[in-house]
Amino acid sequence: MAKESKVFYGWWIVAATFIVLLIGLSSGFYTVSVFLEPLRRAFGWSATQVSIGFTLAALLVGLLSPVVGVAVAKFGVKKVQLYGATTVGIALLLLGSMQQLWHYYALLIFMATGLASVSIVPSQTLISHWFNRKRGMAMGIIMSGIGVGGMVMVFVASQAAASFGWRGAYRLLGLLVLGIVLPLILAVVKEKPADLGLDPDGIPLTATETEERASAFSFTVAQAFKCLPFYVLAFLTIFYSLILGGMTQHAIALLRSLSVDQANLFWSLALGFSVLGRLAFGGAADRVSQKGLMIAIWGFHLIGLLSVVYLVDDAPLVWGFVIFYGCALGAFPTLFPLMVGRKFGLDHFSKFVGAFGLIQILSLATGAILLGRMYDASGSYAGAVQVLLVVAVLGTIAATLIGDPARPKTSVEQG
Repeated sequence: MAKESKVFYGWWIVAATFIVLLIGLSSGFYTVSVFLEPLRRAFGWSATQVSIGFTLAALLVGLLSPVVGVAVAKFGVKKVQLYGATTVGIALLLLGSMQQLWHYYALLIFMATGLASVSIVPSQTLISHWFNRKRGMAMGIIMSGIGVGGMVMVFVASQAAASFGWRGAYRLLGLLVLGIVLPLILAVVKEKPADLGLDPDGIPLTATETEERASAFSFTVAQAFKCLPFYVLAFLTIFYSLILGGMTQHAIALLRSLSVDQANLFWSLALGFSVLGRLAFGGAADRVSQKGLMIAIWGFHLIGLLSVVYLVDDAPLVWGFVIFYGCALGAFPTLFPLMVGRKFGLDHFSKFVGAFGLIQILSLATGAILLGRMYDASGSYAGAVQVLLVVAVLGTIAATLIGDPARPKTSVEQG
């Protein structure tokens, strides 16, 4: 049993997971916008062709999310993350040597199997094991790793591409994943506090908490399928991911089309503000209404996208996009798993995260390809932004409909 004077080992888990998401996930995900225009110039590919590569990878990540959820339950987080980090690192190294479009597609598909394994399904499952009272805060911290990673790795990739070319940038990202993320997982990750003789949060449960945990009901995925709240959460995932997919692939090009100077910098700053959203909403989720917080998140989406609509006439409105969309970008994926755990229990948590992950990635891929097609057809992102604004309105409406699932009746109760 660890001494009480020592830092609870769960916080070391949080720190390690933060870095895994910062480098391991963000190097292969958020940097795609950095390489969009260099690849078009180097090979003459269209925006749609480049977007298809991201779409193929995103689809595979989505299809694998339920598989990863089952793998985590069977093999544990550590083994799944080790596979993921190794695969992402190798794929990034090989992307630096690609010569043809099919190479790009094949390597992104290969990398996708790693991204699914080093992403939020194992990370959120790990944090749910290690924390109870401070789960929101811990979740906010690890999810901020994605926001910081987006900001930092976009900057790193942009600077590396400017200094060493896009091939050198890909290779540098691969070396960072293999040299930092892989050893960190090996050295730090432990599956559950009981493995070290500890309790969640490092604090023994009170008698009341023990009783509440014993009486708590955990839904199976099949039981959740029969509950309206499951579908409300599914639609929220769809709406969020449509916007995320479009912005992740096209944000820099979109801002440049609106004559925004230093578009790379403003996108990086938006990803930076996502950190504020993750920390603020994660910490608040332990104390206030999660439904109220979800409605606020969609209000932020609306303000951020409205800023883009009017940006062409008022350049300072770019800060409305950076601040409000950035906060919403980070807050939603932090709050969402907390709502899933609270409404459906933790016994099948990794499977729920995997199921919603499938929905998320399919929608994310759709958003990326939709904006690419609309731009190629019109030469402008104006229509695409209007579509995303409608999606944000639908998300706001859905957030007001969130309720608690009814506990299924037992066979005795039905009789």
